[in-house]
Amino acid sequence: MKHGHLLRASRPLLALIGLMTAAAAQAERLDIDHRLYAPLHAAMEQPHEGSIFYQASPSGRQFDRILVNGTSAEHDWTEALELVVVPRKGERKPPQEWFAAFQAASESTCPANVTVLGEDESSITFSLDAPPCSTGTPLSGLYRVIYGRKTVYVVSAKLKGQMPADQRQQWLGLLNSAKLAG
Repeated sequence: MKHGHLLRASRPLLALIGLMTAAAAQAERLDIDHRLYAPLHAAMEQPHEGSIFYQASPSGRQFDRILVNGTSAEHDWTEALELVVVPRKGERKPPQEWFAAFQAASESTCPANVTVLGEDESSITFSLDAPPCSTGTPLSGLYRVIYGRKTVYVVSAKLKGQMPADQRQQWLGLLNSAKLAG
């Protein structure tokens, strides 16, 4: 487990994100209050082998999946928080351009509805709802794209299944807590 030592220290998720991205973003970090979603907070307080899946690419892109429900963040998850950190090169593009390039098919093999839930000059929040179909599992996803000075952060809450309204509101509260610091 790549970041297990951070989880065992019971540090907030923001410490995990800040350490992952400090070099690439020159001390810019994304703060998230993981305590706003009790199941995620509990999962972070009691980590186990397989509770984090991490990948980094030569381009500097980093991906983390933090297991909320299931047995493995890599292969067998039913609910998870995903963090994607991408170094931003060149001119600053508005978050709406990232949203326009988002491909629902990359998330689910079932036809999906994608809806913008909120946006401002540096972020956009949207949902993906893919009901069950003959080719795949239903998926509910909530996404927040945040543009920093040198980095694009994508924070998403995903559930294999249909997300109930109360669970959706809790996840949205967590996503809305995501703020740039540094």
